[in-house]
Amino acid sequence: MRTVDGHALGRFDDGAGPFPGLVVGDRVHRLRDGDLVDGPATYLALLEAWATISPRLAELARTVAPAAGAAVADLRVLAPVEPRQVFQAGANYRSHVAEMIVSGKAPEDPRSDDELRRAAEEEMDQKVRSGSPFIFVGLPSALCGPDDDVLLPPEAARVDWEAELAVVIGARTHRVSREQAMDSVAGYTVCNDVSARDLQFPAEHRVLGGDWLRAKHRPTFLPTGPFFVPADQVADHRQLRITFDLNGERMQDDVPANLLFDVPGLIASASAAAVLLPGDLLLTGSPAGNGGHWKRWLQPGDVMSAAIEGLGVQHNRCVAEDV
Repeated sequence: MRTVDGHALGRFDDGAGPFPGLVVGDRVHRLRDGDLVDGPATYLALLEAWATISPRLAELARTVAPAAGAAVADLRVLAPVEPRQVFQAGANYRSHVAEMIVSGKAPEDPRSDDELRRAAEEEMDQKVRSGSPFIFVGLPSALCGPDDDVLLPPEAARVDWEAELAVVIGARTHRVSREQAMDSVAGYTVCNDVSARDLQFPAEHRVLGGDWLRAKHRPTFLPTGPFFVPADQVADHRQLRITFDLNGERMQDDVPANLLFDVPGLIASASAAAVLLPGDLLLTGSPAGNGGHWKRWLQPGDVMSAAIEGLGVQHNRCVAEDV
């Protein structure tokens, strides 16, 4: 059963079409046009006025009747956000970077795995002191809901998972300092950055870098949700436990306190290059435990369960894309 402590926002379908809703416990209260914003109560309209909407949502959550609204279980849960832009941080967990360096060890490298990990730690420490995060741009069209099927393309044999904490931006943000960056955070949600690893660095384009479009931004490759939890409902985002299970087997388990570049640093860096808009998503990176580590890739019939403590869980089944 899906439920929230406090309140959250989401998008749902009751058979008559999508609508935004306020989630209190395990009940969904439809947000009607004109109640909180002038005109339609769309996701972007709410986020554009987030500074005034957020306290009104909190008041509404305190005053709704416990039995009012619809049960979450009786509705189709959609992706809770409709971002105009998606920003994604890569190689941003200490455990993940160390894992990649060890697994990518060259045959002629005489160092032990422990020596490689120590070298990776030193390299990461230096990067945090003097470097910058790696942030790339995603496509909103890749989003799907927390219960939707994920389509595995026939041209990819090594499709991977990446459970991530995603930040929802709540204000127009450009060139913000890290000290003020958290003022731009509306809340958080769960994302799974599905990636076709064998399409990510094709030999024909390697001199130009990664092929992010074919590898990461296909339809359904970004399961999102179930809910968008406002920042004032999260005591400390750094301690939210992130887990990923494949067919019930634990593959990833970490907390954002182990990010190389933290949320304020990511927002400051991204906003130095681009204008972040209300409702945008910023994915913060994925912990260790991806398919490359386990030598296990997604197959039709697999069920992925990405979860973040206090934000909810996804259950996405993998199916072969029908082409």
